[in-house]
Amino acid sequence: MAEPTTTGGISLTVLFVAFLGPWAGPYALIAFASLAGALWPLSAQTTETRVAGAKLLLRCTLTAILLTVFLAQMMERFWSIPVNESLAPVALLIGALGNGWRPVFDAIGAALGAVVGKKIESGRNE
Repeated sequence: MAEPTTTGGISLTVLFVAFLGPWAGPYALIAFASLAGALWPLSAQTTETRVAGAKLLLRCTLTAILLTVFLAQMMERFWSIPVNESLAPVALLIGALGNGWRPVFDAIGAALGAVVGKKIESGRNE
């Protein structure tokens, strides 16, 4: 005969997963995908100490966690890709980008500068 505490623990686990799984699932998906993506820059980077490696991993993971939903919503708005289907790839790619954000920001700045320059030029020609 099974012990009552073991059966009760398993039942509570099943209930928690059943009730809280749909709520916590997307958050866990973003966290694990961003962690998996952040492992790539960590493997490519030569860190002096374990603490420096942990800081790099934490920085890449937290950046991916913070930016994933915003970028997934932008993808849905512009390309009609549902947010729930793009969370994992977006988190993985942001985490994998790691320390490579400077070229991305430089490209965004150049694009914005070109748009502003065209607006100024079109305003002068009128």
